[in-house]
Amino acid sequence: MAEPISLEDAKRQLRVLSTDEDAFITSAIVDARGWIENYTGLVLTRREVVEVLPCFGAQLSTWPIASIDAVTYYDTDGQEVVLQEAEYFAQIARRPAYLTAGGWPTVRDGSTIEVTMTAGFATPDAVSAFSPNLMRAMRVLVAGYFRDREGGKVAQDAEEFAKARLRNFRRWRV
Repeated sequence: MAEPISLEDAKRQLRVLSTDEDAFITSAIVDARGWIENYTGLVLTRREVVEVLPCFGAQLSTWPIASIDAVTYYDTDGQEVVLQEAEYFAQIARRPAYLTAGGWPTVRDGSTIEVTMTAGFATPDAVSAFSPNLMRAMRVLVAGYFRDREGGKVAQDAEEFAKARLRNFRRWRV
């Protein structure tokens, strides 16, 4: 899984020439990606994601989605059931994504629906093409985490900058 920002790009941004800080910079890249994913609900690197829904017909918070790989639930007898692809339609081209069907099966009381999907941008270039603000926020977060290793004021300022840049991508819940 390629991170949206490479170690070499981050080192250029930070003006680091040696390899002494490579492990920490790599960690800062992963932390920045995770922060952005948590804040926006966007998946920046292509991977398998499992989302648990409270019921059929609920919106998916994960995006972008390349494919829905499995939809499972427990029926009224407590048996795990995997829906066949022909039993639902996945609207994944825009956000929010969701699954629809002519009629949903009855689930066991208190049960949830698990949707396993391949999600995320295919390449770092795809992230940048979607929004340069994502990449800018990620660079600022990496720099903030690098310069303020204990998570103080510099890291907080970087996160506030990222929030301002990414607010439009956030999925608000009511």
